[in-house]
Amino acid sequence: MVLKQRRGKKAPAANAPAKAAAPTDKSKESNNNDGVDAEKKDHFNPVIIVALFYTLACGLLFFYYNKYGPSMFLGKGWKDYKWSPYKWRQFIDDNERTILIIGGPHRSGTTVVWEGIKAHPEIVGFGNRFDTGVDYSEGVLMQDVYPRFGVGYEFTNFDKSDAKQSSRSTREDGIGRYALVEDVHWTAENKKEELQDPTSLSRLLNRFGSHWDQNKKFGKNGLMKAKVWVEKSPQNAVLATFLEGLYNMPVNEDGTVDLDNAKKPKRSATKFIYITRHPIANIYGTDKFVRDAMGGNINFEILLKNYIALHKYMKMDEKVLESPVMWVQLEDFTSDPNKVLTQVFQFLNVSADEAVVQQVLGNMPDISAKPNDKYFKIWCEEGIAKNGHLIQKYAEELNALDLGYDLDIC
Repeated sequence: MVLKQRRGKKAPAANAPAKAAAPTDKSKESNNNDGVDAEKKDHFNPVIIVALFYTLACGLLFFYYNKYGPSMFLGKGWKDYKWSPYKWRQFIDDNERTILIIGGPHRSGTTVVWEGIKAHPEIVGFGNRFDTGVDYSEGVLMQDVYPRFGVGYEFTNFDKSDAKQSSRSTREDGIGRYALVEDVHWTAENKKEELQDPTSLSRLLNRFGSHWDQNKKFGKNGLMKAKVWVEKSPQNAVLATFLEGLYNMPVNEDGTVDLDNAKKPKRSATKFIYITRHPIANIYGTDKFVRDAMGGNINFEILLKNYIALHKYMKMDEKVLESPVMWVQLEDFTSDPNKVLTQVFQFLNVSADEAVVQQVLGNMPDISAKPNDKYFKIWCEEGIAKNGHLIQKYAEELNALDLGYDLDIC
């Protein structure tokens, strides 16, 4: 009898692999979680990017606010006054105020001398960088009546090699070379049109006056309390007769200006102090600043020619200025600040008593007695071999400036 196989599922073969067990609830849950985790790893949250961006932006804004104060956000004119040109003219003349203008080459000591002068109890100057919103609190960087001659914009002008720079510097402005630019010398004659515009006076004094008037030293009445208002900018070296004409502008009560028929004022409202420094030390000081602070490069001859040109303009203006002029050598100031400040205060007709001078010096940072020594050392060890021929080349022009410096320092 033949036996037939029973219908139904076939029995698995002996060697056939066993089927995988059906997934349990736990294994399903585990698989689902793995998928979610994978999705989370692949998905980057944009909120993190936005948070990092705003953190960085706020950090930068806070950093620059701590450096440049409210002007960083509100602009340099945020505290400008609204006085008319005639009101300024009347206030200066009726109260016999003196505006002291300090100028000279960059890195010649204008800042340290300015700090000593404005520390006098009868003199007011601008506050620090946070108060003014500009580096070194230089007036030329705060206003828009006359040019700054490229100072502060050097980052876009500097070449990276001496060879290129030597061919370009005479056509560009900025620290160390602006005196070589054509039409850099502003005078009362070549800028007569600006001196016929009374708003030139009010725009400048409404900007400067608010800083002289509102400050930590005098509170909110500095214009009345201080006999002398001082403004310092190295570029004043090429602006002297223009600034004299501006601050002494004969504004009539109706707001007009007629330079041709104006009466000569009883007194000049301005006085000038020119700061100077030994040419080799000044050139090395400027070179160091340009390299370290700006990453720039200006060759020695350009810096030397700029030094000579600046002093020629200063000497030229001194001859025609109707305002009193005083020269201060940095070397004299640092070696005997007591003596020089006494002379300066006498020049300004403010108290020059020993007690006052000592008070001023007590409020100043330490003054290096010999700031040129480090540069003279470099010159004698290596500079003279490289650039000594340039000092010889321009020796006649340097000596003609009659600054009293010995060029043979080694």
